Amino acid sequence: MRVSHQLLLLVFVLAALCSFVHTNVSHPIPGALQNISKNDTGVQKAVLVGTYSFNNKSNDAFLFKASAVDDSKRQIVKGIRYVLTVDISRTMCRKMGNNKDLSHCPFQTDSVLKQTFLCHFEVWSIPWMKAMSTTYFNCHSSDTLK
Repeated sequence: MRVSHQLLLLVFVLAALCSFVHTNVSHPIPGALQNISKNDTGVQKAVLVGTYSFNNKSNDAFLFKASAVDDSKRQIVKGIRYVLTVDISRTMCRKMGNNKDLSHCPFQTDSVLKQTFLCHFEVWSIPWMKAMSTTYFNCHSSDTLK
């Protein structure tokens, strides 16, 4: 009987210790997917990389750019993997123009040409090599989701 009380006490102490460690860890845990601020500079760069990938694969005559970041997560494993949910909308800049900087492209104002896609981007970043690439993306027209 005495052994079971000691075992119960040990289990209780270990559970309390695990709870304390879990709530007091403030740094990212390698390998875990964690929420991150949508305003983080890494997230903003990853959104651009994902959007450029969409623009390169799209047959649209106009460029798209992010109109909202709905969700952003990152995973730290031999680099940084960003997992993003982003709304991208058609701009007034044509693909054939000299528009490398999307920040100078205003969104479409013509109601016929307005279009928004909801995209899931996964972007891999290796900061020490200054490399970032889209490993996966999937976009659906927001009109079809309503």
